[in-house]
Amino acid sequence: MARPKVGWDKHNKQWVKTINRKRFYLGAGRGKSDRESRKLALLKLKEIEIRLAAGQVVETAKDVPSPQKAERKKTTPRRKYHPQMVKTIIRKFLKDKMAVATSSDGEDLTFGRVQNLKNRLQHFLDYFGERKLTTITETDLTRWSQKASARVQDGEIKSSTLRQDFNAVKQLYTYARKQGLIKSVPLNLEDLGKQTKSQRKKQGKTKRHLFFTKQEIQQLYQSCDKDSMDSKWKNRSDTEAELLQLCIVLALNTGMTQQDMNDLVVGDLYLKKRPPRCIRLRSKTGMESNHILWRKSVAGLKERCKSKRMDELVFHRRDGRTLIVHTTEKGGRRNGRKTGGRSDVLGASFRRLVQRVLGESDPRRFRELRRTGAEMCKQRMRGTEDLYLSHAEGKMSSFYTTSPQKDFDKMLTYLEKDLGFETTLMKLPKGSSG
Repeated sequence: MARPKVGWDKHNKQWVKTINRKRFYLGAGRGKSDRESRKLALLKLKEIEIRLAAGQVVETAKDVPSPQKAERKKTTPRRKYHPQMVKTIIRKFLKDKMAVATSSDGEDLTFGRVQNLKNRLQHFLDYFGERKLTTITETDLTRWSQKASARVQDGEIKSSTLRQDFNAVKQLYTYARKQGLIKSVPLNLEDLGKQTKSQRKKQGKTKRHLFFTKQEIQQLYQSCDKDSMDSKWKNRSDTEAELLQLCIVLALNTGMTQQDMNDLVVGDLYLKKRPPRCIRLRSKTGMESNHILWRKSVAGLKERCKSKRMDELVFHRRDGRTLIVHTTEKGGRRNGRKTGGRSDVLGASFRRLVQRVLGESDPRRFRELRRTGAEMCKQRMRGTEDLYLSHAEGKMSSFYTTSPQKDFDKMLTYLEKDLGFETTLMKLPKGSSG
């Protein structure tokens, strides 16, 4: 019986022919007994042979390994996949997190946070990647944590980064247990990163909240006009300087973060109400916030909300994109710049403003405006800082003399004057509570 001119690739379900150690795929078929597809494959083979004889290049070819290489491949055992392997669990963990981030319900989980989790797990992956998670003992975990802590002492990473690494590992273990990949977690898992108060003091790592003074806030606010901005702003429009100025006032007025302002829609603002209000759900926690709006806030927001629908965003960049942009590209470099991550135009602009006005070494960022406003609320009327920050009400109702919202409204009118944005107190209607 004559040898067939074409062979059948069971894996790819295609007819194939090897010529000069090049594999040519000649078309798919239902199986080795499919005569019709075999006839078509033979016709295609004849065409390929004619083209090869004419010296033409056929792109359907695939290199066939040499006999030596093929033999080496046979003798090298293929690493087996195991669902309990650390690298496998991390891959599945990040994949599931990314699926949540890209879904409509994943508002609290962004691509940037998933990317950060990946970075935070890298040291754990490098150390235990080829081991099963079930085989990692408490002793192993202690040794790894000690090695990770040594990176802080060597100046490779900050202590805050190390805490994030430990928290990411805890999340990984929790995920693995919920997935049924492990029965229990190491007993010393919760001890990762824990230090005594004396140890933190000794290392100079005690947490210190930063605030702005009233004078500094006025300096920053008055330095936001175009003529006072640095050279980077010279070719930009007045509206960009006005945007930064408005966001400073609004952050102090409502305790909003960059993400809150990024998500703010026209429907959250009640500018015709007396007094005007911003009533919305916080982007991070979902807690309702209810703030009366200062006169400077209202003036700037009215200009931004002109001719916009209720569901449209209040703030955006010159090119129409949102204030915060999360890129979905994989980590790497393009034209010498890093790709992927988070672009925060408001936070970056405010950071440059602080460095120019208050000094290049000043570490304070946009979030310190929210902390400053909360601290001033606390000093004037204890308990109102929780409403300012949109925290749960249960812990603070005892501080109020009348109703929580009424006291909070009154406090905000004082805060407007205390910060120097108005010389007179806002008149509140009797019985006003939103």
